Amino acid sequence: MIQIQKKADQFNTTIFNGNFIINKPVASGTKSTVKPYSNLFYWSHAVAVDDCEFGLHPHEGFEIMTFILEGNVTHFDTASKVWTPLTTGDFQVIQSNSGIQHQERVAKGTRSFQIWFDPNFYEAIKQKPAYVDYHSKDFEAEIENEIKTITYVGGNSKSFAMTPYLAIKKLTFDIQTKTSLQLDSNSSYTFYVLNGQGLADNQPIKKDDAIRISNTNKLEIDFQGDLFYIETPTKIEYKPIWQ
Repeated sequence: MIQIQKKADQFNTTIFNGNFIINKPVASGTKSTVKPYSNLFYWSHAVAVDDCEFGLHPHEGFEIMTFILEGNVTHFDTASKVWTPLTTGDFQVIQSNSGIQHQERVAKGTRSFQIWFDPNFYEAIKQKPAYVDYHSKDFEAEIENEIKTITYVGGNSKSFAMTPYLAIKKLTFDIQTKTSLQLDSNSSYTFYVLNGQGLADNQPIKKDDAIRISNTNKLEIDFQGDLFYIETPTKIEYKPIWQ
């Protein structure tokens, strides 16, 4: 299955009096086209029109990843007990486990992803919470099949994720490129168009569109720009919390 998910087909909303604009390619309890799958149950893309602050609030049992696509975020949590600055290209991983509280200050103009995974909630809540931040300098691009690739999670990445069999990458196509991306038919994928435009599965795609894929071993694209994607196993060995 290959499903092109236009931005308008995602779950779109605003908070902070319209100063924080959100579109979600994955979310529970909303449209059927954006429902969770595998161990991925929430993915939010947000743009801060003005400075915004999320007050101290709790999480437990799941793994939270925040990617700073542009701009600046300052983060505090009750595991590290310090304010940590994050900027373009950085990302943070929170294993909320038995319980953690965190707080975020998001600078005007910041564009970011926040993504939630279920690493096996009922096992995770037995462990202590943890927080780690990673910086853009820790992740160098490699050339794979003439495509510039940054591996954030999985493979030889320096990052650690509790969520099993997880891969997160960014693909950069510097010029218009027509190619076939090889996929694992036992995995499910969501690709997000960070910028650029082209064709995927012979259908037009542009900035902020998403592509959801399962039971498929390749994706035909003709594209220039940046694609960010998450790969998870189609079947997991535990019941996810969103079910």
